[in-house]
Amino acid sequence: MNRLARLKLNKRLMFGARFFTEIKSLNSVLQLFYLSRGLDISQIIYLGLFWTITVFFCDLPSSFLADKFGRKKLILSGIFLMTLSTFLLLIATSFPGFVIAYITAGAGFSFFMGADQAIIYDSLKEMGEEDRSNKVAGKYYSAQSLPKIVMPLIGGFIAKDLLPSQFNILLFIDLIGTVIAFTLASFLTEPKVETVKRKTIAFLKEGVKLIKDNQVLLKLAFNKIVVFQASYVYWRVYQIFLKDAGMLVVYLGLVYTVFQGIQFLLLWYTEKVQNYFGKVVFANTHAILGFLAIIFSLFSQNLIILFICCVVLLLTGVSRDPFFLSQIQARIPSFNRATVTSTLNAIKNVTDVPVYILIAYLAKDDINYVLIVSGILFLISIIFLRIKKEDLVV
Repeated sequence: MNRLARLKLNKRLMFGARFFTEIKSLNSVLQLFYLSRGLDISQIIYLGLFWTITVFFCDLPSSFLADKFGRKKLILSGIFLMTLSTFLLLIATSFPGFVIAYITAGAGFSFFMGADQAIIYDSLKEMGEEDRSNKVAGKYYSAQSLPKIVMPLIGGFIAKDLLPSQFNILLFIDLIGTVIAFTLASFLTEPKVETVKRKTIAFLKEGVKLIKDNQVLLKLAFNKIVVFQASYVYWRVYQIFLKDAGMLVVYLGLVYTVFQGIQFLLLWYTEKVQNYFGKVVFANTHAILGFLAIIFSLFSQNLIILFICCVVLLLTGVSRDPFFLSQIQARIPSFNRATVTSTLNAIKNVTDVPVYILIAYLAKDDINYVLIVSGILFLISIIFLRIKKEDLVV
């Protein structure tokens, strides 16, 4: 197989690797799993804080390594740590045990996520097909949704009685998925990138300067960050919120199945969806829908309405990722791509910390306060971070 053919294979291998790392059959009952192991709501939210801090400290070092030694090595390292974190979840029985598992998972996430975008975009660039990045990214990101169309429903059915043995079955399924992902990623071909001799600190300085000097890049990044945070804040408590409202465990799995099914279609056909609605409308509508869904969730007791609102709120989190990948990556030179991407992730992680501390504190009194914070974040995006036509480059 010649080099061009191997580069073309990269996007399929990355699709497969992402697919199997995202099996996550436990996700449909994840918060209930934590409760069964003795954690309370605040501790569940604090786990997200440990994740964020870990990602913050790992993102930049991992991206330096990706730019210097290659994306493939970082992707393999990331998947290995994901596998280890799943094993640690299997044996964790206390809050410190879960913290160690989350720190390991956060490091794995950092190694994988900056390098995955870089290897896809640079593979396309070497083939002269970077103009297809929006479409290719949409199909790649759909890989995270495809397994979750079925697995959460299966997970909800397997763990319907919330027994320890049932949770362990789900964790074993997830563990097998990461092993398969590692095998697929081992066949990746490293794309060529611009070679610019710089010291490690020089990569960081140039990355920060690029972000600082490009206000549109910064606005795009913050729009993505704030809307994701609004969705994520809701995600951290939605299972508990819906269960308290009277929803059966099996329907919690159905929520995730419907959400992931719609998200898969949105990501797979993202180019058509964006062209149909217009990229500006597509980029800004998520925050509006999210804000409205929070209002209905706070004032309605109808389970059907709560179900629909939950699906909408979860969809706002990552269904715009291909749009942002194409818009943001087009503004970053390839020799520094992983470093700049991780610098943007670091900005996200810094802003995550006060948000998660706040919701962990508020959740002790009333879970509805968490939803209010989510609504405020959506409102910030609507008022201050609206994307305009002149902000777009592709």
